[in-house]
Amino acid sequence: MKDHVFRHVKKANIVMHKKSKLECRCGACTITLCDPTMRLRLECLCCDCRQRGLISASKRPTNALPLEVARYERGIDDYYFSNAFLIDDASRNLLKFSKLREDAFNTTAMSACCDTLMCGTHPVYEGASISVNADNCQVTTASILKTDLILFGCDFPADKYAAVQKRADAPILYSVYDEMDHDAMVSFMEIVTKPVADKYKVAGYITFEELSADKVVAIDNSFFKESRAAKPN
Repeated sequence: MKDHVFRHVKKANIVMHKKSKLECRCGACTITLCDPTMRLRLECLCCDCRQRGLISASKRPTNALPLEVARYERGIDDYYFSNAFLIDDASRNLLKFSKLREDAFNTTAMSACCDTLMCGTHPVYEGASISVNADNCQVTTASILKTDLILFGCDFPADKYAAVQKRADAPILYSVYDEMDHDAMVSFMEIVTKPVADKYKVAGYITFEELSADKVVAIDNSFFKESRAAKPN
């Protein structure tokens, strides 16, 4: 049983520790999270998350999508943390920022050294949370939550979505923007917009928005067609 748990943890790029941090694949870029506790965990089936994963995977073989994601057996494993972290100058200088399109909501931080997707933000989080693609970034966390929510079934192939529905043990939403009043989405919004607790606003902490404020945000819409090739019409 212990060996099984260890294999699962290693596969998910997760290490149990009292502190929480995000680390790129090569180890050159590290972000320490002031609040070590994961706020929420969701599985995202959306095309945009897949597209960002494909962009990172195209840079280096070690960044390849997990096989089950590539096969549409599951979506991207997303972790949410409070938007307060510490980062040294060396790691800070390695971060580059991008959006998929000019009018896209999500802004993503990627490491320039090995093109790891480090973390991202969305206006609906109201500056309170960051999201982390745990299939790409190496996450050290004080606690691992079960998946709370599965989103964007409308972007998955119909047969694959049916399979997700059968194995899901969390609420699953087909069309998120049409289901914002769903209890699961109401809870999601409450969690991701919860202000960062004062005790985690330690000396020298910075937010994603402050970190990216003086940076160029590039537009990279590569792999748009590939990420949507299996999406139902």
